[in-house]
Amino acid sequence: MDENVGIITFEKMDNRRQNSVGSSRIRMRWMLPFWEEAEEFIIGKKYETIIFQKVYWRDMMESFTGVKILDLCDPDWLSKHPVFEFVDLVDAVVTSTEELATFVRKIRPGKLVKCIPDRIYLPEAEPIKTEHSDTLKKVVWFGYTHNSYYLQRTFEVLIEQGIELTVIAESPIEAPIGYKNRININNIVYNYQTINKELIKHDAVLMPTPYGDERSKYKSNNKTLQSWSLGLPVISSPEHFEQFASKEAREQEAKLRLQEVKDKWDVAISAQEYKDLIAEIKQNKGI
Repeated sequence: MDENVGIITFEKMDNRRQNSVGSSRIRMRWMLPFWEEAEEFIIGKKYETIIFQKVYWRDMMESFTGVKILDLCDPDWLSKHPVFEFVDLVDAVVTSTEELATFVRKIRPGKLVKCIPDRIYLPEAEPIKTEHSDTLKKVVWFGYTHNSYYLQRTFEVLIEQGIELTVIAESPIEAPIGYKNRININNIVYNYQTINKELIKHDAVLMPTPYGDERSKYKSNNKTLQSWSLGLPVISSPEHFEQFASKEAREQEAKLRLQEVKDKWDVAISAQEYKDLIAEIKQNKGI
């Protein structure tokens, strides 16, 4: 029997190595264990619904007569993609943040737009950090190298408090001029298979609130959620260095956030929200 829902991921469409595109994993593949009717798209197979995850496939969008959903996790219009031409070809748009949803609604007020945020596949949230050190001495940042400039405003605090910084990214970063002889950055090449084990070696995750460019306001909190799911506090503002200085404070924060992830950020919730949206679209179309 044919599956009802085919998911075309950016990772597969762009011929990327599996698990090299975080959004394809987080927003789509992680939902599949909770969604029996869905699968990754197979060419030639018939579907009632197709989800285009960051995929702009004009011929398919124009020819497919079933339910069509565009899943947006980035403001691709800022990269000169004709995003809204494709928005016009689908029945609904799903976004990873409310900021993205608000912008799409402003440009296409008649379009059905829903925010289904990034969430966590709990079986992969391991190992969980259980032992916290007495003092805050090691922090880690992870992400794409081009986003590492957000770290620079934390350097003075790190130097002043003698806190060690590790960066996990696809390529090493260097301290900018003015900091080269003042701060040492431990670089680790990102590996999906080992990232969690590397993260929990540290006292907290350093994830400064994005700032300074148009893209920053649209960013998802998925790295914060990943950190919380591993029992790691997240430092996103200068005040957090003091707040999470003690072992007791970090243990309390870890316990609180881990429970929050289980209650609010389980990807099973996303799968159900997608099912509900498809049912709404079908009702609107009289299917």
